[in-house]
Amino acid sequence: MEVMRGVRVIEGMNGGRFPYCNVVVVGDVVIDAGAGLEVMRKVNASLLVLSHLHPDHSSGAWLFKDVLAPAEGRITLDTLARRFVAPDLVESWKRFISAATGLREFECERYEEGVVVKEPEIVAVPVKGHTMDHHVFLIEQKVLFGADVDLTSFGPFYGNPEADPYLFEREMDKLLDIDFEIFVSAHSKPVFGKEEAEGRILEFKRKIKEREEIILSLLEEPKSLDELVELSPIYGRKPYAKEILDFFERVMIEKHIEKLEMEGRVRKEDGKYVRV
Repeated sequence: MEVMRGVRVIEGMNGGRFPYCNVVVVGDVVIDAGAGLEVMRKVNASLLVLSHLHPDHSSGAWLFKDVLAPAEGRITLDTLARRFVAPDLVESWKRFISAATGLREFECERYEEGVVVKEPEIVAVPVKGHTMDHHVFLIEQKVLFGADVDLTSFGPFYGNPEADPYLFEREMDKLLDIDFEIFVSAHSKPVFGKEEAEGRILEFKRKIKEREEIILSLLEEPKSLDELVELSPIYGRKPYAKEILDFFERVMIEKHIEKLEMEGRVRKEDGKYVRV
């Protein structure tokens, strides 16, 4: 789909939903590589630029010789697993991701904030909190690739240990100050017009506060973290890799509870949390 002259969005397999993503081709450059190996093999680009290193965005990076990323050196399944999940889940995460996405190790060079590619102009803007290396890209001063500010109904993901939902919430405000005409999501359809996109970004951000309120409501009666994970206020259903999704849910709930404890809105009693 050509969203403007010279800027093409290629929808990932499964409609761009996890474990895939939509990618953007502009000139001889492709942004992200998670559309599925079958799709990525057909992409005609000499340079790959990665928004961050989540496997649904980087799985096809090994197909490209020249890769720019917010990291440098050799990226392996093992190093990503040890970053994104608990030690006891490393092997199961690696098996799941390898089977689901085809990710292999790859080499990359680091880019910094600002102009990443001069022609066509691609500017990297860090939007941390989803991961600490997450970036969005302004393309030709008109198209904003929002990466995992993805505007999906699920809402923001912050299930890795390094993630921070409240930092992510603040960092997303940067997008409201950028002048753009078209917003491209990694996991949903493009949005045409800044006003419409701003409304969708604000709605996406609100999910963080909504989850906080849901967790508070569940803590009217004391509950352990295990009980909260079982109730699944964030995922609701876990149709695959349940032990991994349970881990992500636990991390996200913990991050909310940590803030609520600091604010004096939740306290811990006998190993359970309760609303104050």
